[in-house]
Amino acid sequence: MYRIAYSYTHCSEDALDVIQDSFQKALMDFSKVKKIDHFQAWFYKILVRTAIDYWRKNKRMPLNFELEDCPGLEFIDCQNDVSYMELRELLSQTPSPEREIIILKFFEGFTLKEIAQILNLNENTVKTKMYRSLDNYKEILK
Repeated sequence: MYRIAYSYTHCSEDALDVIQDSFQKALMDFSKVKKIDHFQAWFYKILVRTAIDYWRKNKRMPLNFELEDCPGLEFIDCQNDVSYMELRELLSQTPSPEREIIILKFFEGFTLKEIAQILNLNENTVKTKMYRSLDNYKEILK
């Protein structure tokens, strides 16, 4: 949750505020929803929409995504030709929708269907954006 919120706010305190607002919205809407198939995907959709609303309200342009501020990246093994700094730079240059798809898929472990629900996109659109981004990464890293 923190990674998603931070990617929009670029400030730890603001990211925590977005998360708190998301929980508040989820609690208020929980009684209105008849059936939730994937609770985590439903909540992340609220989180993304709250973060986008925050970003629009504050009229901030997205800055570089700071990977060192995100927990959970300790597992990256850079024994190949790719260094941590190269990976960080590559993700920071990725446009927002593609970056979110990559983060949700590989760092958060969501399925493509859940990512489509979270980002309010067609599942085929998510697949296309993800595979184009991955192909682009392969070309850059060669």
